[in-house]
Amino acid sequence: MSSPGPERLVRLVRRADADLAEAALLVAQGCAPELDVDRELLRVDALADQLRTRRVGTQPAAAAAALLADHLGGELGFHGEVARFHEPDSSLFHRVLETRQGLPITLSALYVAIARRLHLPAFAIALPGHVMVGLADQDLPVVLDPFHGGVRLEEVDLVERIRVATGGRLTYRRAMLRPSPAVHLTRRMLHNLTRDLSAAGRIDEAVWTVQTKLALPNRLPEDHRDLGELEAGRGRFDLAAQSFERFLELTRGDTTERESARRAAIDARARLN
Repeated sequence: MSSPGPERLVRLVRRADADLAEAALLVAQGCAPELDVDRELLRVDALADQLRTRRVGTQPAAAAAALLADHLGGELGFHGEVARFHEPDSSLFHRVLETRQGLPITLSALYVAIARRLHLPAFAIALPGHVMVGLADQDLPVVLDPFHGGVRLEEVDLVERIRVATGGRLTYRRAMLRPSPAVHLTRRMLHNLTRDLSAAGRIDEAVWTVQTKLALPNRLPEDHRDLGELEAGRGRFDLAAQSFERFLELTRGDTTERESARRAAIDARARLN
């Protein structure tokens, strides 16, 4: 069965109220074409219903965040495993629902999706190297780290997390706690899958992730170069050459990246003869 097209995903991420669970499931369809997205969304609804009886939506932000984390991270055991960080399953939302293990971004998508079903003002925060969850409060959001079982992080914790994640290159600023749009999170999920599927030798699926990134409104010239490398890897040299040449059309300057792409395009054309 061929992989699904990105049309539904592209329409979804343009919406301000996009459901992150739906976006994550549509991303996962590239690796599981038979996946019934709407049925999986019912599983997310059921998880939210388990909390609805606890009147989470009527609680102050800190109390609601604690209930959300205690249920998902504590009772149900959703968490991350460093050893599985680069396994494709950690990026596939339906597999995260099954194994209860995932990347920070897939676990955060789950937290936000459930919180919003309970009418909580939750959003994903794309910090350097790590996606977390915020629940809007007065001056600052309550920040949860789903990868570590939903632990709440204070500002002093965030300062240290960002210092470690960036090797001291960046320092914490409150502006980093702004909500990250669905289109940016979707691209980040696809990027993770491109990396991990390529490393696992699942090239056809990796090609789908790059083609989907190219369909998003925040596409980048580098996507064409990445697609060229993948197409060359599976012997489709005509498509590889076209992708490298498109990257060259969209970029300027004497850079090592452009020179590498130019050589790759020439090599791909030569292999057609």
